[in-house]
Amino acid sequence: MDKSVTAFQNSSRIVRQRWMLAGIRFLPFVLLPGLYLATLAQTLVLGDPTEYTFVANILGIAHPPGYAFITLTGKLFQMLIPFGEFPWRMHLLSATAATLGAVFVYGILLVVDRATMANKQDWVGVISAVFGALLVGTAVDYWQHAIHTNPHIITATFLAANLFLLTRWGYGGSDKWLYLFCVSAGLGVTHHPLTVFAFPAYTVYILVKRPSILREWRTLLKMVGFALLGLSVWLYFPIRSPMQPPFGPSTMNTLDGFLAHVLARNLRVNLFHFGLADQPDRLLVFWTLSRLQYSLPVLLLAVWGLVWLVVYPQGEKRPFRPLAILYGLAWLGNYLFVINTVQDVMAYLLGPFLIVGLLAAIGLYGLATLTRQVLQADNRLIGLLLAALFLLGPILQIARNTPYISLRNYNEGQAYVDAVFDWFAGRGEGAVLLNDWEHMTPLWYTKFVTNRWPDPADVRPEFVSTARPWVESVFDFLPGGPVYLSNYRREIVDAGFRLRPAGPFYQVVEPGDSSIPPELTPVRATGGEIEVVGYALPQTAVTAGDYVPFTLAMRTPTGTADFYVPVLFVGDITYPFTTDSHLITPQWLPGEVIVERFDFALPHNLPAGNYPVRVGLKNLSTNEEFDLGLTAGTLTVTPKTHPVRTDDLLANFRQRVGLVSATAWGNGRRVRAPWTEPLVAQPGDTIHITLRWRSLDYAEESYTVFVHLIDGANQPIVALDYTPLGGATPTHLWIPKWLPGQQMLDPYRLQIPDNLPPGTYYIEVGLYEMVGKRRLHIADENGNLIGDRYILGTVLVTE
Repeated sequence: MDKSVTAFQNSSRIVRQRWMLAGIRFLPFVLLPGLYLATLAQTLVLGDPTEYTFVANILGIAHPPGYAFITLTGKLFQMLIPFGEFPWRMHLLSATAATLGAVFVYGILLVVDRATMANKQDWVGVISAVFGALLVGTAVDYWQHAIHTNPHIITATFLAANLFLLTRWGYGGSDKWLYLFCVSAGLGVTHHPLTVFAFPAYTVYILVKRPSILREWRTLLKMVGFALLGLSVWLYFPIRSPMQPPFGPSTMNTLDGFLAHVLARNLRVNLFHFGLADQPDRLLVFWTLSRLQYSLPVLLLAVWGLVWLVVYPQGEKRPFRPLAILYGLAWLGNYLFVINTVQDVMAYLLGPFLIVGLLAAIGLYGLATLTRQVLQADNRLIGLLLAALFLLGPILQIARNTPYISLRNYNEGQAYVDAVFDWFAGRGEGAVLLNDWEHMTPLWYTKFVTNRWPDPADVRPEFVSTARPWVESVFDFLPGGPVYLSNYRREIVDAGFRLRPAGPFYQVVEPGDSSIPPELTPVRATGGEIEVVGYALPQTAVTAGDYVPFTLAMRTPTGTADFYVPVLFVGDITYPFTTDSHLITPQWLPGEVIVERFDFALPHNLPAGNYPVRVGLKNLSTNEEFDLGLTAGTLTVTPKTHPVRTDDLLANFRQRVGLVSATAWGNGRRVRAPWTEPLVAQPGDTIHITLRWRSLDYAEESYTVFVHLIDGANQPIVALDYTPLGGATPTHLWIPKWLPGQQMLDPYRLQIPDNLPPGTYYIEVGLYEMVGKRRLHIADENGNLIGDRYILGTVLVTE
């Protein structure tokens, strides 16, 4: 009786374990699509994502390299999925591709497990496969690209597919897996040229696994044939191009036109930007970005995974060394190209990050296998090990990314379309609206897909390209009527025009205009030689940390030689603005009304309450302040549920980006900002500077970092102006890229000019808007504005 009960209990336990393992096995197939759908963008996204959407809809041809694969698969998704708007269906294509990429990682681990266990399936292999799929699928860069339309997540999926098919072929598979790989490789090339950087790894792996294949001409012919089958998607271009598609070139039926487009010849200026001396800094950039994806234990697991493939099993023939070659060379080929590029780096790094996640999963499997074999550990101990690494891997990533990553409520693209129709409808201005690429693509979507376009009697949207730049476009269109811009453009002001905020746009105005825009609240308040004649505070219900728009209209009746700036008071917080990106008052014409934006950022820890917004003026030339007695409205502030910490920062830029620390190294001495003893250097020396940034909130646009060596008169001697991390990680590209709480190391090499005279110089750092060039103001611990640059310290240049 006791034996039968024990047998029954053991049998029941085995059944429960099998059911539990079966449930775990399907976890990636349920959890990842669920996470992606819950955070998926719902509508139009500015820029390229919307281009891919309408190009697929009308069967056009996208910008170089053309993206034939996403165009055709996008068309299928738009046709076959019976629900959701077209943009949502295209976002769903990215989510589907991301899920498939993670599933291929899952499949690779199962192949490795079967090869290790003599073609049997072990529960450790299943757990490791689930770990790998979830690890890759919830990494922040991968997840961000899984929830909006883009080709790069598909590029990563092709890489994962190719690695899986070759792994399956090399370990117990027939040549059909090799032929499927050839089809996949061909399809990948038609999708994006980046896929070719893993081809050396594929070639070496195939030759290592089967050296005799070079003599198997039938096999080689079949491989070429299947590769051509994949490449046949490229036929779309020469077939469609001469049909005069509504969007795209019509010359791709010629060899030169075809090659120029698919090879993206005009974009090569961004490739191989960095030299050999920059490689240590580029490696630091990759390490920083890898730490955003994975925890330190996971990265150590990835290193161990590569080692395990090389050394396992001890004392026997090493069967997994070809996989170490395949994965290692595939990572290296992609890394060397991508990290030395200055365009779409985070998108291109999806492949290397995927391989790191794959190696970490292999490392987990190898660690569990080693623990079982060497330590003779039982399943309970191995289970605890796996659980601990799950906590430090996918579970940590889900917990860290879920609160911030969602695009479900992101609607900038659709909001811009609505703004164009709402602002200009019925005005009868016959205006021209000049748009950059980001803002033109949603309008093209309405034109090509929904057949909706503004009445030319109201406004005519135009695209500004390098063929006809902004200043030239303004000169071309302004004589025919009002001209508006999609965003602030410094070069228009530098050309002598005025830019007036007009709702979400900027109107180009010639100097001397004395009118007050009707959308402003008219007032009359005087301080010194300046009159405030109007204002607009369109947003009064705000949340702590918000960037609040505010417009002022001012004039000087008789002109002035002094420099004036407005000062805003929000409760006890003071915002004394700088002259940066504002037309300085000595350049105002007498009686001319100058209308400009003076937006301000609220502190993240601002308590709930009502805060009056008061306006004052300051004469910078005489250091005299004027209380105008003008209240422009009251802000009703809602506090943040979880305010971010800012009291430990060297500088807080617009409550969006914090400078946590900065170090400089030169002549064998390392200093930390702000340093008081000068850093001594000689002409020709290089000072290595590393900035540590922390994201405080979502950036409303892309920022540029500036690191300048300036003299005592504030004149720049050396100017290093880059998208953060040498172009690798923009704060905003189509969507907000930096998530609150993320920290990044940003290295720079500042070379002292050979002809620089001896003297004392300063290193200043800061950020400015990439498009508008307006600097981000710095706030102190209480939110008061205290400037727009941070001085790291002095440099003493000697002979």
